[in-house]
Amino acid sequence: MRRIVDHDTQAAIRGDRSREAGAGEQSSEPDERMSEPVDVDRTQGMGAQSRNLRNGLISLAIFFVLVAALLLAVPGLRSAGEKITDAKLGWVAAGVGLEMLSCVGYVVLFELVFKMERRFSRRLALSELAVNSVVSVSGIGGIALGAWVLRTKGVSVERIARRSVLLFVLTSAVNVGAVALIGIPMWLGLLPGSQDALLTLLPAALALATIAATLAVAALAGRLASRKRLSEGRMHVALVAISDGVRGALRLIGRREPRLLGAVGYWLFDTMVLYVCLLAYGPTPSFWVVAMAYLVGLMANSIPIPAGLVAVEGGLIGMLLLFHVRPAAAVVAAVVTYRAISLWLPALIGSAAFLSLRREIGEPVVGASPEPAPGA
Repeated sequence: MRRIVDHDTQAAIRGDRSREAGAGEQSSEPDERMSEPVDVDRTQGMGAQSRNLRNGLISLAIFFVLVAALLLAVPGLRSAGEKITDAKLGWVAAGVGLEMLSCVGYVVLFELVFKMERRFSRRLALSELAVNSVVSVSGIGGIALGAWVLRTKGVSVERIARRSVLLFVLTSAVNVGAVALIGIPMWLGLLPGSQDALLTLLPAALALATIAATLAVAALAGRLASRKRLSEGRMHVALVAISDGVRGALRLIGRREPRLLGAVGYWLFDTMVLYVCLLAYGPTPSFWVVAMAYLVGLMANSIPIPAGLVAVEGGLIGMLLLFHVRPAAAVVAAVVTYRAISLWLPALIGSAAFLSLRREIGEPVVGASPEPAPGA
């Protein structure tokens, strides 16, 4: 049988199941051994995952059929529907290309975090994107799929939890950081857009508070994990994952790891999709206005609705209109086009990647690098 050949797996091959450090050190260096693939009812689990993805795609299709019907039938929306038929196809094609670059950014970041065989890593990353496209809750659905696949392949719970938190922190850090880096200068008049404090300064202040709270929670988790009564069990795994995930992200940022640009690209190229979709229908707002509207509007993606349908569209349209992007019909048409590209492209590519993973479920993962995982 194949094995991951990184330093963590060498201990598993030798049968060493002991911790490398005492309870006081476990929060920074948890055991990341690879275990033998465990029986987690793979067939039933695969069926459930496939059904969830299929049902999500069906819901997505129904949603866009309903949107098309509304654009044709509702008098107030008919002008937006007419705009879509007059779209500048060159900009729409550019949006498709930019969305593919956004997917590439996520794949690059995923490879950095999980350090596995490249072909498998890429397909799993794309599979996560597919789930994120049809299931909302800020990308947690995709991370859950990845965790299930890795668990069936024998990856330890500790390793999965730690790397998943690191991935989530890195992608979230870009979004939260961008809100502050754009919102404050815009409020000060250094960037074009609105100086309304409710649209700029308030989101920026909330972003800074989120960063501070995340650092505080990670520090608290590290201290709790070192206590003897919490030195084992699921609570310990969760505390270590939170602590090391955040600290690992800070170490990567401090080292200026080039592949962190994958996280930036994942956000930036998707934002540019919305921007070029607006250009396809006429409005030419500042990129910074679109970026700020995107960042605040997509907060609705945390609502547990499949793909954030309706909530995200409403949030984006509302924010763009608050930033005085006009005409409204063009804004509605642009948001509908953006959502069609940003949901369907990852969903279709990722579904194909997930199907190609089916026959590998349960096989041990092959490592691609002997280096320790990021943040370790």
